[in-house]
Amino acid sequence: MSSIKGSELKLHKVFSSDFQFEIPDYQRPYSWQVEHAEELFDDLWTFREQEDKSEEYFLGSIVLIKDDSSSQADVVDGQQRLTTLTILLAAIRDRLLGHPKWGGAFDKYIMEPGDVTLDLSPKPRLFLRKKDREFFEQYIQSLGGLDELDRLDVSRYKDSKLNLINNAKAFQKRLADIEQDLVGHFGQFIVQKCLLVLVTTENFKSAYRIFSVMNDRGMDLAPSDILKADIISSIGEHERERYTELWEDVEDRLGRENFNDLFAHIRMIFRKEKYRRSVLDEFTDYVARPYGNSKKLMDDVLLPYAGTLEVVLDNSFKSEANAAEINRLIEWLHYLNNKDWVPVAMEFIRKFDRDTEALKAHLRMLERLGASLFIRGIYATPRIDRFGQVLRELEQGKDLLQADSALNLDTREQKDTLYWLNASVYRYSNRLRSYIMMRIDSFMSDQHMSYRDRTKTIEHVLPQNPASDSEWRSNWTDEEREHWVDRVGNLLLLSRTKNSEASNYDFTKKKDRYFKSKSGVSNFATSTDVLNYDAWTPAELEERQKKLMRILSDKWSLDAGMSWEELEKV
Repeated sequence: MSSIKGSELKLHKVFSSDFQFEIPDYQRPYSWQVEHAEELFDDLWTFREQEDKSEEYFLGSIVLIKDDSSSQADVVDGQQRLTTLTILLAAIRDRLLGHPKWGGAFDKYIMEPGDVTLDLSPKPRLFLRKKDREFFEQYIQSLGGLDELDRLDVSRYKDSKLNLINNAKAFQKRLADIEQDLVGHFGQFIVQKCLLVLVTTENFKSAYRIFSVMNDRGMDLAPSDILKADIISSIGEHERERYTELWEDVEDRLGRENFNDLFAHIRMIFRKEKYRRSVLDEFTDYVARPYGNSKKLMDDVLLPYAGTLEVVLDNSFKSEANAAEINRLIEWLHYLNNKDWVPVAMEFIRKFDRDTEALKAHLRMLERLGASLFIRGIYATPRIDRFGQVLRELEQGKDLLQADSALNLDTREQKDTLYWLNASVYRYSNRLRSYIMMRIDSFMSDQHMSYRDRTKTIEHVLPQNPASDSEWRSNWTDEEREHWVDRVGNLLLLSRTKNSEASNYDFTKKKDRYFKSKSGVSNFATSTDVLNYDAWTPAELEERQKKLMRILSDKWSLDAGMSWEELEKV
């Protein structure tokens, strides 16, 4: 039987001659994007600035196949963290070039310098998959390689290499504005105070079993399991059975994943900031321990909040007035690219459940804020900070419907939101462009429509690549097509799959044969709107762009005081 070992090591020991990390070719490509890299940077920077300088930052665990007699270590789980940390250390190294104290201090954590007395050859500490290995060594691990990234044609790269480029540039940008000596201390904190748990075994079968147990929610010992043992065991014996049944009933109703999320949401409501340690530790410190009495914790916190989370998950708010509109707003929040809004929605429901007009007003502004954060590409750390500020102001009794509240958008945020809505939205991620088009469609529709479980695609009226002999070539210049083709004015929703041949039809044929449903009437308001046009020229498209931007501005109250001419110049 293969032995399994675990050790907690600081990064200066992880990136040392004790380990030669290699990503096997069967692993998926490097997939962390700028949002993940920025989040790691902010977490490390924020943790370093806290008052207690003795605390250490836990980066999680990685699973390795490694024999005790060799430094060779195949990474079964953990390549995203090891790769991103290497990129960050490389960015720190290059930022400190020529510094009298810090220059060259971090080279050894990226590249093994070699030691003839120990029979060690110079080589990288981390080898990526063979497809990415040479690129990673040349542009990330080699001294000065990051400066070459700006000379690359990024359109030639995709997937892992594009992520490596973008994340390296993001770290360079963040460090460029920080004084060199402070960058040196930041790097020192990373190698001295940041920890990884390395779980090692000698063969793939054993390593994969460890990986599965650590990542399979059905097998993993989740925070809720540990909290259950702690909380339920503290309740008097004569009531313990009843509270055990209540606990398990809630877990069954919510499902295991949502039940574990419940503790993270409650922790956020109490703590009002992004967690710096595990959910288990912070729930214990900031929720369970202050209550002291486990029975009171169940009655006052866990059971009520579980019911509220169920309402949010199922869009099932019940009231004699405004229930339908409230549930529609919650449904739209679910289309966002995160769950960070959930604790705020839970608190709104608990605070305003008897005043549905107030609840509706707060949820409308929450949906507007969440939409703006999504559209502007605000990543996790500042997004969570913003929702935490909303929770703080709510607790303080501030009127969140006022212009200066954290729930509102200031003038700059409104302008930025309008700018991104007026840009080439089809070039955004599929989730974002779909969200924008569904929201436009809903604002244009006379009746509520659920977009879930419906066939829908985004279609261009003016094609992206029109045929050389089509009217699209004669009526439009190349510059006009480039300017307009991917903007919302040229887009609509269709309740069918894409048809590449139909996409290039001339306007009249396309409208009659492609933009209508079998019954002759489109299922989506954006399609119906285009059917009202007799021609599709730059003038018509500009008119529609203005109309859709006015709708978005009115419905989301983006009163930034910008004229169309000003918006086009932004």
